[in-house]
Amino acid sequence: MATIEQQPSEEQFAGHFLPRRDVEDWGRDARRRIIAEIRERGLVERAWELDIDGFTVLSPEEAGTAEITPRLLEASLGFVERKHGWCVDLDGEGEHEGLIAPFGNVLPEIGVLGEGRVFEEALLNPVVLALMRYLLGESCALIHQSLFLKCPGPDHLPLHTDQDQTVGPSPLTANAHVANANWFLTDYTVENGAICFVPGSHKLARAPTRHEATDLSLFEPVEAPAGSVVVWHGNTWHGAFRRTTPGVRATLVEYFGRQYLAGAETSTVTQEMLDRNPPQFAELVRTQAQMQGLGDTKFQAAKETLYG
Repeated sequence: MATIEQQPSEEQFAGHFLPRRDVEDWGRDARRRIIAEIRERGLVERAWELDIDGFTVLSPEEAGTAEITPRLLEASLGFVERKHGWCVDLDGEGEHEGLIAPFGNVLPEIGVLGEGRVFEEALLNPVVLALMRYLLGESCALIHQSLFLKCPGPDHLPLHTDQDQTVGPSPLTANAHVANANWFLTDYTVENGAICFVPGSHKLARAPTRHEATDLSLFEPVEAPAGSVVVWHGNTWHGAFRRTTPGVRATLVEYFGRQYLAGAETSTVTQEMLDRNPPQFAELVRTQAQMQGLGDTKFQAAKETLYG
């Protein structure tokens, strides 16, 4: 029988793969900071919904978005008019009528962060960021901030997950690698093409099958007024009903990822933008090359711990 030697000290193990004490401490402290912020902002129920249902809906009052939403909508429509020459009719037929795109009857404008200071302001919303950190850790960063305009048309958006689109195929990990925040710039109803979820589906840790993706009986719509924000875990199955009424549904999409997914560089970030915003802004829009700027301990904690 082999003889098992007495338990050696840590110094007798190869150090390269040994978890560092400072990194473990940083991860534990980061978790405490994140949980404390959730409590301080009154978001315990919202965090619970993220854990149980895989998504949560913030009212305009909770998210503090009542004042900024009309400005975001104005800036969004102005951007579309500058780029496409369209004067978007939110309530009637317009040049957007009959639009067909890979996302269904949707015009996706990926990367609007540099199209007005109001988009920078939205990125720094403290309530949305608190929930993002809860899902993705303190070092989470923006993958893209985009505008989606949904028009009337025949196509429902099938159920899907974001995690398999960005990270890899099923089976998915239980923890989120990506998370999404959709700002409702117009009212959401079933008739105007509301987003839908399958509560608890994030726990399945897989993408829906083709049959499941098209089963409308699974679609649970979110109907909420302009200014609401829905946040969801990257595993959560979601889709949308087709729009059956004239006009346009407008959404600002903020797609976040853990540090190893940061830096899609879908928007040009200028030095002027960095100078006029707090340091947190630079952390949220950093590229992969800038990740080392976190500092050695924080960078390693971002790689090795859930909350770092």
